[in-house]
Amino acid sequence: MLKRISSITVFIFLALFIYSCEKKNDSVIDPSYDSPVLMNLVKVPDTVKTTSGSPEIRFYISVVANENNGVPIKSVNCSLSDPFNNNMGKFSLNYDGDTATGKKYTGIINIGSISCLLVGSYSIQVIAENEKGLSSNMLSSILPVVNTANQAPVMSNPVHPDSVIRPLSGSIDLTLSVKAVDADGICDIAFVYMDFYRPSGSFLGRYPMSPAGNNVYSYTNQVTYAQPDSLYGYYKFNFFAIDRSDVFSTILKDSIKFVRPN
Repeated sequence: MLKRISSITVFIFLALFIYSCEKKNDSVIDPSYDSPVLMNLVKVPDTVKTTSGSPEIRFYISVVANENNGVPIKSVNCSLSDPFNNNMGKFSLNYDGDTATGKKYTGIINIGSISCLLVGSYSIQVIAENEKGLSSNMLSSILPVVNTANQAPVMSNPVHPDSVIRPLSGSIDLTLSVKAVDADGICDIAFVYMDFYRPSGSFLGRYPMSPAGNNVYSYTNQVTYAQPDSLYGYYKFNFFAIDRSDVFSTILKDSIKFVRPN
């Protein structure tokens, strides 16, 4: 009899527990909202053509935003990043009427007061948000920016010793530097290189030179003891730069005499 009463008690307890849980679940409101959908990204022109003398990045952009059975669109924004992925700004697009597939948003992006024109591929990203704070898919596009009056870099002022005495043992550092100037601005210089040749004329390699400030680029190499006669004499150097429009400077030639230790 006691065992039967205990079983009934357990049953009643479980029934009350399940009922309580079900009641709580009935009171939970879990609405779902649909995110907006972006489509039909258009930019005009496809390529921005400007100059370093009067730099301006200006283009028209439009996109269609569909509410996707959700709440109204709150905002549509366009972000622009330069070729180094630096953010150039965030710009609001304006409602410009309805289409068959959604609401059209447009804007004219205009960036002026550019201290140094950076040519290359800029990145456009557009995203919408509705009144519930839900974000749409992101639409992306590449915007090439070119300099229609591009000028080649100019090399000058190589700095290095006239001659180097090879050490009897170990090594010594040899630093060479050169000046590279670009009328389109320092940001337009993409690379500065030094081609290195032995006295015999054989090519040793191409070495990138690093910025050292004030339009100066430098390269440091180690000079070691050498036995063969072919490693003494005049080593030749060709300095040149390439800008971001893939235009080469003229080649600046120089040499250093490597001599035997006393």
